[in-house]
Amino acid sequence: MISCFYMDDLYGDMMNEVFAKLQHELNSHRPAVLLTVVASKESAPRHEGTHQLLLSDSSAAGTIGGGFQEYQACEYGRQCFTDKKSRLVKLKLHPDEEGDIGAVCGGEITVFCQYIAPDLPGAAACLERIAAASDQHRSGWLLLDTSGGDSWAMAVAGDDVTVCGDGASQLWKITGRESWMGRSCGFVDVEGQPLYCEPLFCPGRVLVFGGGHVAAALVPVLAWLGFDCVVIDDRPEFANRERFPAAETIVAGYDTITDRIAITPDDYVCIMTRGHLADYEVQRQVMLQHPCYIGVIGSQGKLAFVRQKLLAAGIPAAAIERCYAPIGVPISAAAPEEIAISIAAELIAVRARHEGRGKASAERWLK
Repeated sequence: MISCFYMDDLYGDMMNEVFAKLQHELNSHRPAVLLTVVASKESAPRHEGTHQLLLSDSSAAGTIGGGFQEYQACEYGRQCFTDKKSRLVKLKLHPDEEGDIGAVCGGEITVFCQYIAPDLPGAAACLERIAAASDQHRSGWLLLDTSGGDSWAMAVAGDDVTVCGDGASQLWKITGRESWMGRSCGFVDVEGQPLYCEPLFCPGRVLVFGGGHVAAALVPVLAWLGFDCVVIDDRPEFANRERFPAAETIVAGYDTITDRIAITPDDYVCIMTRGHLADYEVQRQVMLQHPCYIGVIGSQGKLAFVRQKLLAAGIPAAAIERCYAPIGVPISAAAPEEIAISIAAELIAVRARHEGRGKASAERWLK
């Protein structure tokens, strides 16, 4: 897997921070309470897969959305230190409803306040698996059985399964059958038992073909957002680590890219080479590899030229329509920096849907 340096992002790296801190606390022989949003409805500020960690010194890492709903969740979580038990709490964000918390944004969230003792058998192994999934960019899933109320069982699954908590052996038995695997984030039914399922890491890179001005503005933004970036150009001066310190760089001709790069259904492709023919060559080849996203930069005239050549090469019109061309969310972007932001916004929406956490309101931008 290609390595890439990137700064904290609002989703994946925040999760990494929370679990790294949790690992540190347990290694230091201190208990912690992990808050996980396991269900949400309507206009909740954060959705399934959001984590916050409460420490025994009353500090916290991460956020489940801020505001009064986070305050309430933290109050429930801190009570878990006293009780040394976990609890599942539902926080309504509707005013004037029974059990509401005075918020007006609507919706509700269900938070599992998970008390984790430092001597819990198997906990260290589970956290090591979570860290490995992130560090090595491997698929992995976090599963929680919260049906026991103040007791719980947790599994980290991938190539194999690591479990901890009450009922761990039973959880290991059913997760080993892999009937739950997928990219959904939330509760799934596994042989009649509801389990919370969360993907820990979805492998995938942004392959940027062309290292020009837009790419130079785009890659740092994508890296900051936690995307693993690769820049490919046929000119060494446009594909090097000095120009793109936050990306892997490859110098290669555009006519035989699939000989150099294995493109997977988890990858995102941005096509922005220096010419019409090069864009056509790249698009023709990557469409046959079926990445989850293909975006093509250019004017309507240039895109029409490439479209005609793709049709002549036997690419179905429906497949061409599924590409994002012109690339980026339509925000009247003109300068390279503005175009970079429009592309990044589009990729955020596509990634969220691909990882099973997309919002219905984003569908108008997606194909």
